[in-house]
Amino acid sequence: MSIFLKLRENSVWEKSDTPIWMASSFFLHRNVASHPFPPKMTEADSEQTLGALKSTLLNSTALQGSTFFDFEKMKGAEREFLLEHFLAVSTSQNPSCKAGLVIDEEGTFLATINGEDHLVLQAIEAHSQWKEAWKKLGAIEEEIAQNHPLAYSHKFGYLTSELSNAGTALTIQAFLHLPCLIQLDQIDEVFVKELDEGVQANGLTGTSEFVGDIVIIQNRFTLGLTEDHILEEIHKTATKLVSYEKNLRAALVETPDALIVDKISRAIGLLNHSYQIETKEALDALSFVKLGIDLGWIEGLTDQDLNRIFFEVRRGHLTLTAEEEIPKEKLAQKRAEFLQLALKTISLKK
Repeated sequence: MSIFLKLRENSVWEKSDTPIWMASSFFLHRNVASHPFPPKMTEADSEQTLGALKSTLLNSTALQGSTFFDFEKMKGAEREFLLEHFLAVSTSQNPSCKAGLVIDEEGTFLATINGEDHLVLQAIEAHSQWKEAWKKLGAIEEEIAQNHPLAYSHKFGYLTSELSNAGTALTIQAFLHLPCLIQLDQIDEVFVKELDEGVQANGLTGTSEFVGDIVIIQNRFTLGLTEDHILEEIHKTATKLVSYEKNLRAALVETPDALIVDKISRAIGLLNHSYQIETKEALDALSFVKLGIDLGWIEGLTDQDLNRIFFEVRRGHLTLTAEEEIPKEKLAQKRAEFLQLALKTISLKK
């Protein structure tokens, strides 16, 4: 069985233990001191760096069953699948650079070699307690630093190709499902109260549009801050937003809001009867089904089931599920067919 099918059939996102705080993601940017950064690398430089970092990662005692992928040899659907799985964004690359990816068998760790920097290490954790992922990332970084002197300045911290990532070179993201705050028009007021200048909120597309009612809380700065400060700020902010959402959900259980009830009912109809459906429309509708399950208004699937479906409606996952290339003009139709099959067991409680 390929690593992609293993990740799809044993999705880490099905292990999420809370319907609101879906996941946390950690990124560390690192560069080796002996070579130019990727934007300025020659092909020969990139081959040396790729070979050395690949060897260290594949032999890391902190990684279990890791696999290397040569970026040039990967199919487009495979790249897209991994980006979707890790909720990562593809970065531009120097055409002269030889690049690659290393992932672990659990699907919780991704290393990008010679992408934006020599190394971007990412760990994901599908719940609100992030000690395990942070510990794992730290252990891997320590092994890398022991084998490869890193680009570091006593004044500026870790050096990166983008100045905005220097310092700790650490970015933390908390993925929150906040449909009540968004749909009841309270999200902006809460942001004014709870987001300080060092914390920002984005949607899945990196903009202020919250597709699927997913809000990503992350640190705005990496320079001049300690890792502990960043960890504390993101955790504190995310916890407060979760509390607001929980209170609204508790109130809905006591006194259902006609607007929310109607949107949940319409979402079920849309997902069960559409002939074709685009990604954004599907994710927005799935958000209401996920909320309905958590409120106890929908039966037939668990919240973890919805997390898996949420990922599988996107192009990379759909293509690998179909095990064939899906023509662009047929993608929306295939997505609708997949959703009808996946959601056939759900119903509104009477």
